[in-house]
Amino acid sequence: GTRGGAGCRVGTTCRPMKRVVIADAGPLIALARLGQLAWLPRLFGKVHVTPWVASELVVGGEFPESSVLREALAQPWLETVDLAEQGLTDWEPSSREWMHLHQVDPGEATALAWASHLAAHGDAPLLVMDDFRARAAAGHARLPVVGTAGLLLLARQNGMVTAVRPWLERLRSQGYYLSDALIEAVATQAGE
Repeated sequence: GTRGGAGCRVGTTCRPMKRVVIADAGPLIALARLGQLAWLPRLFGKVHVTPWVASELVVGGEFPESSVLREALAQPWLETVDLAEQGLTDWEPSSREWMHLHQVDPGEATALAWASHLAAHGDAPLLVMDDFRARAAAGHARLPVVGTAGLLLLARQNGMVTAVRPWLERLRSQGYYLSDALIEAVATQAGE
């Protein structure tokens, strides 16, 4: 459709653009490991996950962060959405296409499909994901994305932490792959 003024389609009732934060499992697990899932509602208010991401958070065995993630999924700030109810009636073929084209898992594919749908309908999705292929797919589709390191920067900018480097080092010590270059770049961006 032709675009009218800010976020309005010609021939439709104008409504404000809606910001929708859509998280993949990786950053949620990372923040749970750091004991800092509470950053998300402080930074964004509400965060959404697809049913596949929600299931990734609770299946696959018991990990130290499993109970924290289950508790978070029961909180009003972390909402599991029904994609068909959100207007994405073709989520299955759309997700399969993302998986096939970009070699991403079902959770990432459903998040990318929903974010694309929202953007096509005049909303402003923000994907929260760490996976390299998923981030590349988001970039290819011109969908904004932030990863765990970016969330640390936002937490720093919002006065929730005094330094990002210790948090990045802690994540790395817990098995997250973070290159020295990434840690230096994020620390430099944070003014450390």
